[in-house]
Amino acid sequence: MQRTDRRDFLRAAAAGVAAAGLVGAAGAADPKVQRRTLGSTGFEVGILGLGLGSQFVAGFKDKPEECLAVLERALEVHGINYWDTANGYGLSQQMIAPAVKKHREQIILVSKSGQRTYDGFKRELDKTLRETGTDHLQCFFMHDLKPADNLDAMETGCVKAAREARDQGVIQNYGFTGHTSAAVLCEAIRRFSPDLVLTVFPASGRGKDYETQLLPLAREKKIGVVAMKTVRQAQQAGLQGSDMPRYAMSLEGISTVIVGLDSVAHLDQNAQMAANFTPLNAAQMASLADRLRIATEGMTPPWQTPGYQDGRLV
Repeated sequence: MQRTDRRDFLRAAAAGVAAAGLVGAAGAADPKVQRRTLGSTGFEVGILGLGLGSQFVAGFKDKPEECLAVLERALEVHGINYWDTANGYGLSQQMIAPAVKKHREQIILVSKSGQRTYDGFKRELDKTLRETGTDHLQCFFMHDLKPADNLDAMETGCVKAAREARDQGVIQNYGFTGHTSAAVLCEAIRRFSPDLVLTVFPASGRGKDYETQLLPLAREKKIGVVAMKTVRQAQQAGLQGSDMPRYAMSLEGISTVIVGLDSVAHLDQNAQMAANFTPLNAAQMASLADRLRIATEGMTPPWQTPGYQDGRLV
């Protein structure tokens, strides 16, 4: 697509999104984001969750007072209670510790380990508990599952450690995250019966394996599904970011959609959308998917590039 054609397309797409009712109305009476049940965990979570990876760290790492204030605004003003961090997210776990200490009972706190061995997984779990200042997590994920991972070795390694930690009450649930293969996540679901799965649901993935294979399987098994990477391609293409999570929120079986937190303005914009959320109909979802595919033609999603590491500063 030529540059002038792309500019015309983006201008028309923005108008089309507004016309389709994708933009939330200003001044809504209820400022709290809507909530859903997180699979069979029993937790009620906001349909918008906090992604506390690279954008969050870059935006607030040298601003402890602002960091605490924005986290408290997310929780107390908007009701966003699902907080997503990881051992691979630099200073994230230490940065959120003051807010966790003040509001622990209100937060669904999840973190992740990239370790596949029994000892490595336990070591990173202990590190998360120490850095966040808590004695338990609502979920601890095995991070970034790939087709090359040896599931046999994981069964006696990190999966065994996760099951033991759940039995001991140190974690209440365990799960898997992945960016590159719906098939390996489906295999992990069938083999290990996790409580949660966190994976990619951009609008450009409409009709692909994550929606047609993984999501139905998760619904059948009553596994909580958390969506990510809904906004990243929109930023690449110059589309309106706050509208993109609405696509994933409209998919049956998605409990919450995590979006990177990097400013109060973006927090408020996304929270307003999630407070006023109404599901997109099939035609709106197809239209949004088509627009995003056209706008990102020739672009490779960052999480599909060689060497990509989730949440790391680049």
